[in-house]
Amino acid sequence: MSDHTTISSAVEAELMQLVALHRLLDFAISQSLEGNTDDRILEGVVILTRMIGRKVRCVTSKILDGEGSGCD
Repeated sequence: MSDHTTISSAVEAELMQLVALHRLLDFAISQSLEGNTDDRILEGVVILTRMIGRKVRCVTSKILDGEGSGCD
């Protein structure tokens, strides 16, 4: 008997958004490390970091508590 978890298409979409946000963050940080740093890039890194944290908490809550809660 295997322990297999299925997720809804809504949670799958949230996870895909999380991956996209992470890729944007990776790009912003790589630009910063290459010396292309200005206030907009650093501001973007902060905003993306916060958005990813919120999205992770939301998706985790949806998976663990059921899918009734909504994400922004």
